[in-house]
Amino acid sequence: MNASTHKPDLRRAILAALALGLPCGAWADVAWEFTPTVEAGYLIDDNYRLAQAGSEIEVSGPLVDAELAMRTLTQRGEFSFTPRVRSTYFPDETDLDSTDYFGALEWLHNGQRVTSRVRGDFALQDVVNSEQPDAGVDTDLGEVDIGDGGRVLTRNERMRFAVRPDFRFDLSPRKEIQIGAIYTDVSYDDQIEGAQVDFNLKELTAGLVSRINERSTLTTRVRGAQFDIETLGTTDSYGAELEWSTRSVSETRTFLRAGAQNVSLPSGADETAWIAGGGINWIAGRNELLADIVRSVAPSSAGVVITRDQLRMRLTRAMTPRLELLAGLRGIHDDEVDDASAFTARSYATADLGLQWRWQEEFAFRIAADYTWQEFDGGEDDANSTGAMLSVIYQPQQRLRPRND
Repeated sequence: MNASTHKPDLRRAILAALALGLPCGAWADVAWEFTPTVEAGYLIDDNYRLAQAGSEIEVSGPLVDAELAMRTLTQRGEFSFTPRVRSTYFPDETDLDSTDYFGALEWLHNGQRVTSRVRGDFALQDVVNSEQPDAGVDTDLGEVDIGDGGRVLTRNERMRFAVRPDFRFDLSPRKEIQIGAIYTDVSYDDQIEGAQVDFNLKELTAGLVSRINERSTLTTRVRGAQFDIETLGTTDSYGAELEWSTRSVSETRTFLRAGAQNVSLPSGADETAWIAGGGINWIAGRNELLADIVRSVAPSSAGVVITRDQLRMRLTRAMTPRLELLAGLRGIHDDEVDDASAFTARSYATADLGLQWRWQEEFAFRIAADYTWQEFDGGEDDANSTGAMLSVIYQPQQRLRPRND
């Protein structure tokens, strides 16, 4: 796929996002909350592409990251839409400059017995960012980030669409049915076999939730999925799992999950993959901790279906009313489902540590350092990198557009 193929798709994506995101129709009669955030800083990294020893490329230069969160509430739900742009400029390595575009939306409706939720996101970004995820957490507790393969051989761009509708039906005060779906489509400007390959994922889940008491539930869930990888063909999978979860009065959440999936490969072989997970999301005032570990089955940009073990941790600690400690960790291990494939197992870890000082209500100063390490079986492409960033963040007070009464 070349860059010209992306242009009409990008235009359609932008128009669709604007149509969903703009306050029109029924949404025009409610109050809207606008929260812009702009971060401007200076970035340095001693191995930007995470290349093996002897091929490192060191970069330094300015970075700008801007978004506008738009949100509205109604008596029965809410809607939000957030476009975002991130751009880097490296004077000594201009071929590594990039401008990435993102969009995220969420719609929630609470009916008398039915709750509906739709989440969608879009990203058009350089593969340095898409194939080497940072320690940030953009998905909910227990959800897995998929797709990255870790190899950045040349300049390329990745486009990703994803939509996740979920529905909950109350059968009784203690029973609930959950139905969910996921569709994800990933494509590259230029496909590189074994490194950056187009794929899409379709998944449907159905679960019966039993409320054990006011704070805990037990969910029995079945799932079916189809992975369509450009160079491999179609892989089908189905399975079942049990999940125990809790939610406290203070909104602290925990979960434990265990199950198995049968994976039917294009070769005709069937493999069994075990899935599991556990985690916590703890909130106390301005302090928050999210930590989870999950095992899943998913497609990879390497062009194969893999099992992924993912560890995430994100901590925000208010040291004083103006000073926060920020820390994050992500660990990944990818292995093949098909023992006959030529996939090379991958281990990846990245961590960051920083401080954020809010010297005024609308302005903050952030300093952070990060370290990234990657290893493939055989050791030929092992690499590590160290980076740092100084930035100023501008986030004015929320602005409300009043109702059209």
